[in-house]
Amino acid sequence: MPRITAQTVAENRDLRQAALLEAASQIAHADGVDAVTVAAVAKRAGLARSSFYSYFDSAADVIADVLADELDEMRELLADRVRDLHDARSIVDTWIDVSLGYVVDGRHALVREAAKVDIPATRRAQLAAMHKEMMLPLIDALTRARVVHPMRSAQYIAAAVDVCVRRIEAGAVIHEEVAETLRFVTQGLRLHNA
Repeated sequence: MPRITAQTVAENRDLRQAALLEAASQIAHADGVDAVTVAAVAKRAGLARSSFYSYFDSAADVIADVLADELDEMRELLADRVRDLHDARSIVDTWIDVSLGYVVDGRHALVREAAKVDIPATRRAQLAAMHKEMMLPLIDALTRARVVHPMRSAQYIAAAVDVCVRRIEAGAVIHEEVAETLRFVTQGLRLHNA
């Protein structure tokens, strides 16, 4: 990668940090999180290894940023897809569909694999908060549908999606698993298009 240049020191710093983050993301997606080392990330970004530490404390720290970016993209996608929907059934169906689409396109594998990384506690808390934020459209829809325990029900839905994910990862037929998960959730909540 060519040397990064910018008009200001702040812009140059931002570009270098972005290059390190992009390098870490590429390595993680191509070779898994175990391959994300300080040396590998710095080399891929075209920076000295010592430069890495100006931006991140460790490989685990940059992995946390990669995950934060993934979760933020997912949160934005979920919010965008349910923004114009008004009935709880459509929102729940779409939330499940988008969540499972995340698995099918392969990004979820990185999130699952990163669970084995010893991410600093403060970063882990940040990622957990981001994950909870992704559930807000679901909780809001369940609240508006007058589901008795919307938070609990949202957690049950997330658990059903997680089971569906594990079954898909184990080789089950995707469209059958998605259909069964939707049926299970909507019948369990007794949601209708209303």
